Amino acid sequence: MDHFQCSEDAANRLRATVQGLLEEPPNPPPVQPLNSPLPDLPIPPKNEEPQPPTRKKVIFPDFDLNTTVADRIPHAPSQYAVGKIENMEYVELWYFTTEGCREASKATPTAADDTFCILNTDTGLTLQSFKVTRASRNAIADEHLSWEQIMTARHNLIATADRGGWPKKHTLALAQLYIDLEDHKAAGYNPRALILYHAIVRKQWHDAMRGRGTPFNPSRFNENLFIGVVNQIRDRDQEELQRMASKMLSP
Repeated sequence: MDHFQCSEDAANRLRATVQGLLEEPPNPPPVQPLNSPLPDLPIPPKNEEPQPPTRKKVIFPDFDLNTTVADRIPHAPSQYAVGKIENMEYVELWYFTTEGCREASKATPTAADDTFCILNTDTGLTLQSFKVTRASRNAIADEHLSWEQIMTARHNLIATADRGGWPKKHTLALAQLYIDLEDHKAAGYNPRALILYHAIVRKQWHDAMRGRGTPFNPSRFNENLFIGVVNQIRDRDQEELQRMASKMLSP
């Protein structure tokens, strides 16, 4: 390109123009017009009409057409007694007698059956149905049961313990206790003393299983304890005779 001549003032203006062009900032991003469409946003679902709850399908268990009803009317102990046994707690054997099971079968549901109470267990506080924690006012202490009641109730007691998840070692020891009692009765031991011995042993065994004593095998017959029970019964009988004699001699 041919050289051209210009004044010094013109050259300075040219340089200033070129320098200004080099120092201009980049163009800003274009501004979206106000009338441009908004981006698509998720549309909230419409309020639908509440649907009726789905009815749970009933499952019908199968059965054998050749099986008949049981020969005997079933007598189940109360939920109170079952709950005690499931927790390895002591409960009067009366609940497992024919009388106790008959009372449980006649019990009618009440409003209290749907209520709950707070139960303090080894693992903390838990909610339990009120009917499970309700004792019977007709319960009889083990020492006041008859020999026939004890021998009848033991079957229900052991069966309940087995269904309640007791270890086989525990249920077998309990069953052997009653076998030993029968053997000692057949050998001529005093039935009254055997009844009281059974009441003491079973109560202490449950206490020991709950940490209130040294655990032991209830089926191992303790002759020393039995002698003490015999002496206790003899003392009671003597005291009763003295009371009767004093009443007869009093004016």
